[in-house]
Amino acid sequence: MARSYSKREAKEYNFWRTLAQNIVIFFFLYPYFKIFYKAKVYGRENIPKDRAFIVAANHMSHLDPTIVSFAAKTPVAYMAKQELFKVPILREIIDILGAFSVDRKKLEISTIKTAKSILKTKWIMAMFPQGTRVEPGKIGKINPGFAYIAKSANAVIVPLSIVGSDKYRFLPFSGNLIVKIGKPLPIPDNLEDTMDLWGRTIAEMTGFEYNKKESITSKEKVVI
Repeated sequence: MARSYSKREAKEYNFWRTLAQNIVIFFFLYPYFKIFYKAKVYGRENIPKDRAFIVAANHMSHLDPTIVSFAAKTPVAYMAKQELFKVPILREIIDILGAFSVDRKKLEISTIKTAKSILKTKWIMAMFPQGTRVEPGKIGKINPGFAYIAKSANAVIVPLSIVGSDKYRFLPFSGNLIVKIGKPLPIPDNLEDTMDLWGRTIAEMTGFEYNKKESITSKEKVVI
């Protein structure tokens, strides 16, 4: 029977996976972003130390997941679209680094259970509420999955903004990468209110344009 990558237990985020991520973060990502992109991170003091939380970041580049890990300086578990787990070698790499498979078109029970398991460990979980890469300058459509999971897991949401990653896809030394970590948002009660608060917060941190009517998707179907 084929292995399922959509459900993980807390015990899987063990010493070896933690070691693998720390090696990547401190020996590769930290010098890489500091040297090539003159990266600056503000607000690390806003990262909670005594409660469960989910990092929710804006998304402009394929570099963004590694940028979040670099900024947080701690092991981060990511949701990865299920198609990535069909690619040999890449599947093994992201598996070792703690990613888990999700169907981005719908939120499954296994996803919520995995999120709760991760939040019981010393790892943190990161999500991109926009679901896919969005052109810089505007806050694109916001999906409710991150708010739903935070509510289900009784976790606060830490907004993280990224500015400049769109310029650095293939052009090292071309500018500055700015990452800001905001103060935690409350545990969601109303999904739409949380989506709106996250959108407004990221807009304030980035200077991007935010339009609630254009950005918030329907709550009829909870997507990632």
